[in-house]
Amino acid sequence: MLAVGLLIPGVSAQRKKASEKPGFTRSAIPAPRLVGGPGRLHFSGELVPTQQSDVSAKLAFALASSSGYSRHLNALKARSAPFFAVIEPILRKHNIPNDFKYLPLIESAWQANAVSSAGAIGYWQFMDETAQDMGLSITPGNDERTDLRKSTEAACRYLAFLHRKLGSWTLVAAAYNGGIGMVQRKIVRSGHRDYYAMAMNPETGYYLYRILAMKELFTNPVYGAGPTGPLMASAGNWYEQEREQARRMGWLHDEEPDPVGVPVESLETSNDLSVHAETAVMDSVLAELLKTQAAATPVYTGDVTAKLVRAGQLKIGQSWTFKLTEDILIGEDELKAGDVLYALVDDIDSRGQLFLRATKAVSAQTNTVIPLTLLAINPKTGLAGVSRPKPVKPGWVVQWKL
Repeated sequence: MLAVGLLIPGVSAQRKKASEKPGFTRSAIPAPRLVGGPGRLHFSGELVPTQQSDVSAKLAFALASSSGYSRHLNALKARSAPFFAVIEPILRKHNIPNDFKYLPLIESAWQANAVSSAGAIGYWQFMDETAQDMGLSITPGNDERTDLRKSTEAACRYLAFLHRKLGSWTLVAAAYNGGIGMVQRKIVRSGHRDYYAMAMNPETGYYLYRILAMKELFTNPVYGAGPTGPLMASAGNWYEQEREQARRMGWLHDEEPDPVGVPVESLETSNDLSVHAETAVMDSVLAELLKTQAAATPVYTGDVTAKLVRAGQLKIGQSWTFKLTEDILIGEDELKAGDVLYALVDDIDSRGQLFLRATKAVSAQTNTVIPLTLLAINPKTGLAGVSRPKPVKPGWVVQWKL
């Protein structure tokens, strides 16, 4: 049973003003690398802050809502395989993270002629204007949104455009659903770039969790265990299913007392449609479990470390200069310790957090300019945005992630 329609054609807003129409010029987007270690949940190399109770609760809700598909997972994988075989090489060609291959799955359920209530069409659920902006023909009898290869090429161009504007793959996913204008307004109003802390509309606020749930189904071995596996061991008992899910996520240990709450999936039997809202998860068993967990302060390590050489002004758009303290390979470009990193101030939030985005590096040996995108991260959260020291002095060490 499905509480949030994971495999129903979605509503991809893709709203843009005329001034936001992207061109076809591609900037160098570095190929993503995983950060935080294999045990950490990530989306496109960006860590998911599951130590935050509301994030974990929403993820638990998405997993519980999609658990029915685990019984037919082999069939779902078999059906998806030929589509992934076409999509994955195109994503690689455009340096788009592989996690985005799940978007057409949740948007259209692999239906070429899927049409949303808002009028989005095709595998990637493009609206008319966005499809034309991306070079697709939508003439009668020749709607290229229904062509898997052409629509995927267009989707990659659109995703690359969104990333150039937003600098975060997580925000790219949100903008794909809700529109870039909406996400940019949220950034301005909230004073930060943290998707997980933004007040989104229910659909966009839940969108990434749908993708993560589908990714878990396809990549977590526990979901392929068959009828004797952990998820199915308690089939029909929602409470036990959620406890089992909590154990897999590391939230519950056998020696801990039973929590009190309403299992998420039991909400499906209710005739009260209001309980299907995203907020219903806060009454779930897993939410109760999360409230009782001791939140350890995690320490995250970025892809590379750099030291401040010259600080610019504390204004948006100002340039700051850093030097790499270690070697890093970005795509085919090998950067060395001592190479210079140039970053821009993207934002300064109300708490004084500084959002820095590196746009290029210059080789200290050859003076070669290498375009890139690196985000300064907070080592306590793994998220973009760093607390600057007072005063800011050369030698300040900053962690960066692709």
